[in-house]
Amino acid sequence: MPPLSGFSDNPLRNRDDFIAAAIALVQPLHRHFSPGKATIRLAHSTGAHFDEGAARLEGFARPLWVVATLLHSLKHDDDHPHGPIIESLAKPWIEGICIGTDENHHEYWGTIQDGDQRMVEAEVVACALLFAPNHFFHSLDGRYRANIVAWLRQMNGKWMPTNNWRWFRVFTNLALILVAGIPKDELQGEIDNDMAVLDTFDIGEGWSSDGPWLTAEQEAEEECESARTGRYDKVGIGRQADYYSGSFAIQFSQILYSRFAAELDPERADMYRQRSREYGATFWRYFDSNGASIPFGRSLTYRFACGGYFSALAIAQVSEMPAPLSSAGAVKGFLFRHLRWWARHSEETFYTDGTMNIGWLYP
Repeated sequence: MPPLSGFSDNPLRNRDDFIAAAIALVQPLHRHFSPGKATIRLAHSTGAHFDEGAARLEGFARPLWVVATLLHSLKHDDDHPHGPIIESLAKPWIEGICIGTDENHHEYWGTIQDGDQRMVEAEVVACALLFAPNHFFHSLDGRYRANIVAWLRQMNGKWMPTNNWRWFRVFTNLALILVAGIPKDELQGEIDNDMAVLDTFDIGEGWSSDGPWLTAEQEAEEECESARTGRYDKVGIGRQADYYSGSFAIQFSQILYSRFAAELDPERADMYRQRSREYGATFWRYFDSNGASIPFGRSLTYRFACGGYFSALAIAQVSEMPAPLSSAGAVKGFLFRHLRWWARHSEETFYTDGTMNIGWLYP
């Protein structure tokens, strides 16, 4: 499998290098768009536990983390040399959001049901609105804006798992309030209910479990059952504290919330910034001096998303971080070393069409 030009050979020393790497990762996806641009289906598809429509929406939505933040990077730099490339790169995603939320179009993403995979992707769409509101909302025709609002509002009143998924609805409602202008009073009840659940995941020192944590009594019962049966593979609820506690989901979400909801919810934003400081006091030890991260826990196919915590710190500009994260340069160093490590070990990461395969250091 070949390396990816623009990423594998990228020195990753500064902001321009970072932008070039992001562009290189996203560009190969263009050839895999559906005709209406609302979905992406890669040639090297694998099975999923959800329906094909949701799977194709996932293919469209996940790259929005990159596309929306690339557009955000142009907010105060209209003359950036990469500007025209980024605008062109983002165009099919802007078109796709208009088509995917149109219930009368055959590429409509579908109705969001209880516990639906579409809930996961709705958060990414919502965050795209938060990062680049003009491109993904304000500059669009009124009927497209109405369709986006209607599709996102389907998140409310639905059942979802008691885990990091609750953040998906929080950010969806945050985008509806801050970008779409929906009155806060209409959505605050949903936000409060989800926050009440998320607050129960806090286990101290900045860490959160991904779901309710076992009580001492429940843990003792599980130990007794394991000793009796000789089975230690039946892990109970709430025994999950891995990268989902940090870069993949909860810390990442808390930090972004402190960035976007600083005026809407200043008290909670302050609390989350403090938790990010506590978490950072030990999380940096999960990365060696070359940037490699400890491979443990679920979803290691997310690869360099392990460094997402550092990206969130940077964009939220969290101050008063403990050493060795006590300056913006230090945070940048952890992030760039991590990405450089992946770039230098990417010889088995990409297919010949430039898209990323599924795996860690191997497909």
